[in-house]
Amino acid sequence: MAFGLIGIAMALAGCSRNHFRQQADRQSYHLIGSRQFDGRWMLPRRNVEPQPQSRMYVAAEQDCAAKPSDDPAAARYMNCLEGPTRGRSVGRYYSQIPTREDFENPQWLDHLPRNQEGLVELSQTVAIDLALINSRQYQDNFEAVYLTALGLTGNQFEFQSQWSGGVGIGYDATGADLGNQRTLSATANRLGFTRALAGGGQFATNLINGLVWNFGPGGLQAGSASLVSTFTQPLLRGAFRHVRLENLTQAERNLLYIVRDFASFRRQFYVDVSTSYLGLLTQVQAIRNTRTNVENLRQNLIEHEFYEQLQIVSQVQVDTVFQTYQNGRRSLLSSEQNLITVEDNFKFQIGLPSWVPIKFDESLLEPFNLVSNELTELQNEAQQLYEELVQFLPPEEAPREKMQFWYQRYLDLRSRTADYLPALEEELSRWEIRLASEIDPERLSVDDRLDRQQQESLAKTLRNRVEEFKNSLSLRKQADQAIESSIQKYLDSPQSESVTEVPLSENNLPFELPDRKIDDLRLEEVLAERQDSPAVVAWNALQVGLGDDLRGEIADLFVAQTQIRLFLIDIEAQPINEKAAINFAHSNRHDLMNRRGEVMDSFRRVEVAANALESDLTVSGGVALGSDPSRNNAFRIDSSANRYTLGLELDGPLNRLNERNAYRAAQVEYQRSTRNFIGEQDRVANEIRALLRQLELSRLNFQISRQQVVTATRQVEQAQIDLRQSRSAEANLTLILLQSLEGMLNAKNALISDWIGYRIQKMQLFVALELLYLDDQGQWINEIDGLRQLEGWEEIENRYFPEFKQFGILTELPATENSLELEQDPAENLPEPLPEPPLGPQPQPQEKIQPES
Repeated sequence: MAFGLIGIAMALAGCSRNHFRQQADRQSYHLIGSRQFDGRWMLPRRNVEPQPQSRMYVAAEQDCAAKPSDDPAAARYMNCLEGPTRGRSVGRYYSQIPTREDFENPQWLDHLPRNQEGLVELSQTVAIDLALINSRQYQDNFEAVYLTALGLTGNQFEFQSQWSGGVGIGYDATGADLGNQRTLSATANRLGFTRALAGGGQFATNLINGLVWNFGPGGLQAGSASLVSTFTQPLLRGAFRHVRLENLTQAERNLLYIVRDFASFRRQFYVDVSTSYLGLLTQVQAIRNTRTNVENLRQNLIEHEFYEQLQIVSQVQVDTVFQTYQNGRRSLLSSEQNLITVEDNFKFQIGLPSWVPIKFDESLLEPFNLVSNELTELQNEAQQLYEELVQFLPPEEAPREKMQFWYQRYLDLRSRTADYLPALEEELSRWEIRLASEIDPERLSVDDRLDRQQQESLAKTLRNRVEEFKNSLSLRKQADQAIESSIQKYLDSPQSESVTEVPLSENNLPFELPDRKIDDLRLEEVLAERQDSPAVVAWNALQVGLGDDLRGEIADLFVAQTQIRLFLIDIEAQPINEKAAINFAHSNRHDLMNRRGEVMDSFRRVEVAANALESDLTVSGGVALGSDPSRNNAFRIDSSANRYTLGLELDGPLNRLNERNAYRAAQVEYQRSTRNFIGEQDRVANEIRALLRQLELSRLNFQISRQQVVTATRQVEQAQIDLRQSRSAEANLTLILLQSLEGMLNAKNALISDWIGYRIQKMQLFVALELLYLDDQGQWINEIDGLRQLEGWEEIENRYFPEFKQFGILTELPATENSLELEQDPAENLPEPLPEPPLGPQPQPQEKIQPES
């Protein structure tokens, strides 16, 4: 009796939500794991719920969760319904459930990798980590895998023993004043199980016990029991395992398909996030280049304004530079604003809100810092010193203290320039060593051989220039001594009564412009009188040493380092055999595996549809064991009440039009799926071929961009020299300089774009080959040696590369649309079936890998 009460209590209470959730998770995760029997589509262990550090995670969301805050307008129709149920509502029930105001995890910000300034330091690795945790797209795709596995548990349950049981109690009262009959009945019905058989049969067993108490006149108590078992088995239509198990078979295969799809999605997801991140770095570098170009334009504007006062350039040239400078500023502002928009889109892609401040890890761009900060600082300081110097032009004397100060700064810059030479020479040596260690030039392609020759020629030229610079250091010391001597004479000479800073004017010109046409005879007389004065000699000496020699030397180092660092950035050629790549892809692509499986799915559906065309022939039987009706005993079975049935039912195929149409449609669908698989093979082959071409094109474009940067740098240097040495207002010199600066900006932007493009194309190739292996943290682990796995695949026989010479030759038009006549007997000339290609490489297990959750 006690056990019965416990059973009734459990039946009334049922199982908790937590129990059912855990049971569903256990079965679904087991099914997902069972499909990962091949290393090519292994997945990390992961729960369907977001991780605790995710923005989407809510701790109490699993069972008996707090309700979310509702829309105020919509809440009206939950709290007070209208229409026939006016005044009724479900709000009373939901009002008892607590409300949470936050739709996202309030602690997720605490898990962001922020620095002391509160910025999220975003590298490519960190971006992938954050995307795996917070990306809505990634979460949706894994949930699709989980839901497919959850659906499969229902298909499997269909062929398990399904138990049932219940108790019913009823009270009946009839007659005048309800006094004739008052009966209480208790029935234990549906206690039994049903079982669907794989061959199409159905078996069911139920035990029914009944007790009746009559509380009316002449009370009565009665009891009965019966055990009923039935069995049905179709013999033609609806019979056989291949028909009855079709839905389960398809569900089992669908889970494999979606697991492989998700494995491919993980790879593509890595590439998509990495592509967006690298695209951001491309824009960051482009803004760097634009900012450098704007600074160069500003410096040129200052020089042009100075030269305009000396009447070396015209006002039109100054205005042209000014307009170009303003356009550069406009372009820089636009690029910076566009970068913010792209950053916001990237944050949305990885699941972060736009207001989260980020800081990019720009270490990947370090090779594109073509000139060191030290050399840039030297160039800027030399230019600033020169601009200060030219404010005091002969015939007016420069203040003695300024002349002494300028000379000391000049010596400091000269010393720092000489000290920087070993660092430049070390970079040049690294380039020369790499050139000497490369493969035999005869094994290179024509383009690579040309690039190699250009590099060797340029490296030799730069080596000679470095040696010349080292040899000229002693001569420069003599020149510096001459400058010091002239300055000392000026300092020792009698000091003028009035020494003032003289503004520039057309009557205030340096002596180093002998070709100027001077109409003012007074100025010529003054110049003739003052040209040999100590102030003029000292000023001219320092101006030549600083303005011509030192600035020229720094410019030479600037150009040399730009060229050296350009060629220290390199892209190694990837010799990939096209046939090997296509064979590898055809054997390892998950989508091709799934499409091949779908062809078989279509074929099975043809067979199932064909079964529906047959007659209905069903055999059935049943056994009913009951209690003796003459005894009121609900717990005793008596053979006298047994009943046995056996039947055979036939329904001929007199109406099968819909089934016929379904059969023909299944045949057409089978043909279509076959064509789709063939087309998918061709598409994959075309994709591989296109990626190989694009990969090589990106590499060659990078080589071209390097050469363009070299020539653009030379053009800018020469244009600046020509403009500074010009003695007439030639507008072409300004235009050439501006065009050279624009060409250098475009070449630098193309350089970073081609370099980043190559990295992206390489990742896309790995994905297309199904060769991009990720660890449990979603990071790429075989970037360096992954392509080695293609070795030998060109020798593997593949149906995509048949030997065409084995086939007969078509001699005439076919007699019918579906027949081809061959010159020879096809049966004698068709090749033997090719063996299945071996499985692709298995990724090596990684040590110390933590699961995603």
